[in-house]
Amino acid sequence: MFLPSSVCYSGAEGSVTWEGRVVEDRSQFNRYLLDVVSLHVADSDSSFASTLLGLTTTDMETEFIDRLLNAVPEPKNWEIGEALAECLLRDDVDREIRWPWNMVRDRRTPRASLPGADLVGFQCEGDAVLLLFGEVKTSTDKNAPPGVMKGGSGMAWQLARSATQLDVQYSLLQWLYARCTTDMYRQLYKKAVARYLSSGGTDLLLMGVLIRDTVPNELDLKARGEVLAAALPVPTRIELVAWYLPVQIAKWPEVLQG
Repeated sequence: MFLPSSVCYSGAEGSVTWEGRVVEDRSQFNRYLLDVVSLHVADSDSSFASTLLGLTTTDMETEFIDRLLNAVPEPKNWEIGEALAECLLRDDVDREIRWPWNMVRDRRTPRASLPGADLVGFQCEGDAVLLLFGEVKTSTDKNAPPGVMKGGSGMAWQLARSATQLDVQYSLLQWLYARCTTDMYRQLYKKAVARYLSSGGTDLLLMGVLIRDTVPNELDLKARGEVLAAALPVPTRIELVAWYLPVQIAKWPEVLQG
């Protein structure tokens, strides 16, 4: 499912491009959240539920499994934002991005935040394949840029860390390798990592996705883009995208419940 949007600003400097996209239609956005993103947030797997139900022998066990399957707490706004970002990038008709794994599956405790990058996958460009590491920030902050873009826990610092710290890159490559289980994803992995290795670890794509429910403002991205351009020259590529959405972030959990 494609979510219609329009570009409200764009810019570039050095190795960095940035773009703002605005979604106007509330009903289309709500439908996208409900029909597409909700399955990603919950990591819906009907075979898992069916297997559990198939192991029951009494009505009491069936009742317990119903309670077990409904015990997942309401998702946090940042979790919805991360799932939304993955879906928007995957469904973008101008890109060919592949995610081999839903990162929700790796959370061992409810509402846990995984270490490393928020987004790990591949961008395909014809026969070429790039490693993709990304960060997602979800913010209702009225300031431009919002606080989540700044400081030691901000997007620019996290993207730079993914691009320059070999221990972080090693962990991400190892994590990705274990989840590329099909022939298609194994081939993508080999192509992308060969390119990465031949460049000394610099030929990769960093994606920064900012999720907003505020008025579009290029200041959300421009300053961070300029900082990253100065720190990370080509062949590293950085793409920053801000999505401005028509429904308040605080209301997203309600929308997901239909």
